[in-house]
Amino acid sequence: MNSTLPFFNWSLRKALNTEKDNLSKARIRIIYAMLLFSILKTVIVIVIGAAYHQNGQVARAAVACMFYVALTKLVLYKPQAYKTAAHVMVIIGIMIVTTSIFLFAHSVNLQNLQFVFMILLGSFYALGGRWGVFYSVLAVLPVLVSFFFYGADYNTIQISSSQFASTGLIILAILNFISLITVHYLFYNAFNETIAEKERLNHQLENSITQANKLAATKSNFLSTMSHELRTPLNSVVGISELLLEDNPEERQKENLKILQLSARDLHALINNILDFNKLESDKLVLEDVNFRLDEFMQNICIGLGKKARDKQLDFKLEIDPVLEHTTIKSDPTRLSQLIYNLVGNAIKFTEHGSVIVRLSNIEKNQSQVRILFSVADTGIGISPDKHDSIFDLFTQAESHTTRKYGGTGLGLAIVRQVLGLFNSSLILESVPGEGSTFSFTITFDLVATKQNDQREDTPTRKNLSNLKILVAEDNDVNRLLIKKQLEKLNINATLAVNGKEAYNSHCNNDFDLILMDLHMPEMNGYETTKKIRSLKDPLKANVYIIAFTASISEQQEILDTGFDDYLYKPVNMTELYNKLEKAALEKQIITA
Repeated sequence: MNSTLPFFNWSLRKALNTEKDNLSKARIRIIYAMLLFSILKTVIVIVIGAAYHQNGQVARAAVACMFYVALTKLVLYKPQAYKTAAHVMVIIGIMIVTTSIFLFAHSVNLQNLQFVFMILLGSFYALGGRWGVFYSVLAVLPVLVSFFFYGADYNTIQISSSQFASTGLIILAILNFISLITVHYLFYNAFNETIAEKERLNHQLENSITQANKLAATKSNFLSTMSHELRTPLNSVVGISELLLEDNPEERQKENLKILQLSARDLHALINNILDFNKLESDKLVLEDVNFRLDEFMQNICIGLGKKARDKQLDFKLEIDPVLEHTTIKSDPTRLSQLIYNLVGNAIKFTEHGSVIVRLSNIEKNQSQVRILFSVADTGIGISPDKHDSIFDLFTQAESHTTRKYGGTGLGLAIVRQVLGLFNSSLILESVPGEGSTFSFTITFDLVATKQNDQREDTPTRKNLSNLKILVAEDNDVNRLLIKKQLEKLNINATLAVNGKEAYNSHCNNDFDLILMDLHMPEMNGYETTKKIRSLKDPLKANVYIIAFTASISEQQEILDTGFDDYLYKPVNMTELYNKLEKAALEKQIITA
């Protein structure tokens, strides 16, 4: 901060207040102190020289004194010019040393050596390393040359009593020593102030980091709470709409229910994006391994996306390489659907006319693995080359007006990039403004050797699960009613509990084949209840099959570590529910394959 000072300013404090840097302040103090001592010494030299009729000494001292006064005024008027003042001051000092040795003393005396030391200190402290070396060489050079001309005998350095013929010269020597001490003191003081300032800033930084961590923890807890509170009613809407669709509604009702279900799933996906991004940033998400048919998986995802495209009068196509048909892979369907949903959703959103095409191309396939290229091409607004990097930033879209026109959170592509990192992949963008964009990525999947890879019945026969004795622990009334109705569709009459404590007591007093356990419940949550059940002395009750209800994949590892046998994602899909129950029944040998 350099503010203008009045020309007649004589206050060092005001001059220092114009600088914020501690090093600059220290240099100004050093230069100011050296100038004051130099003015005082030149005045003494003028007095002594006049008394002994040394006119040359008087003239030299008078000129130097005028320069010193002018430099002092410069430092107090324009502190930012302190380096200029330092250069001139050091040059004057070198000239004084040179003229003293070769014009007046014809030898090296104590005052000359003191001046040399002050030049060395002043140049390094006030001007830094390079100028310090330069001026030090110039200051020492006259001394070395004098040794060459006058001999290097120790007697050449005259410190005899004749040199102190007057009290004034003694005072001059003392002032030189005081100057040296003062310069050292000021620099040492500035050094300590700098260290203290650094420690203070580090302390502030530590406090800021602590506060930021507390804020981040608070935000994470808030998002976790919001996750449960927002997803719970949405899960019910999605689940109930699915149940209603299975009741063979009229065509008009069926269309309305599909719109309701699609809207609820859209909102559910949006909330998942917001909540999951926080966990992706903190590396809390892990991929799960689930066996599923890739072609069927893609077709199911694209049913809803295709409807959105057709609502905008867009052509929508899903093209799957014939090599990939009837292929069962092991991967994370939740995260894979998140990738497709975000990329295709963006393509539909930013395309007003034309088409959106989703392609799956086989790159390489062997007995154990398959490498697939996924691409989403559109004929939308396109993205200019200078925006290719910024669109992947959090809450960012290509242009400022894009958010106003098309809406959206700006999270989609940021999440895609993070999720692809979990798959050890990256997103490739090809785009021409005004013509469209193509986003693509490649993923290598493990193949699952099953009969389904060769052929699969379109409508596999469901096994009878009505003999399963199931306990449902769910605190939310609507969710409890929903899962009850879903189980009734499978001819299963379940026992219901409203919290973990009630579920534990019910399990202790009854025999159940399986427990469906919500994780977040009052009095005793799902984790605590499961741990307590696993610690029962009765091995049959302790080893009961427990499936967790969860809304987030980030809880997957904690679920398994706690002792759950499996987990179901909310909103619970009828097919997924049946598959999980069938798996449990087969493992418990309640039914046979």
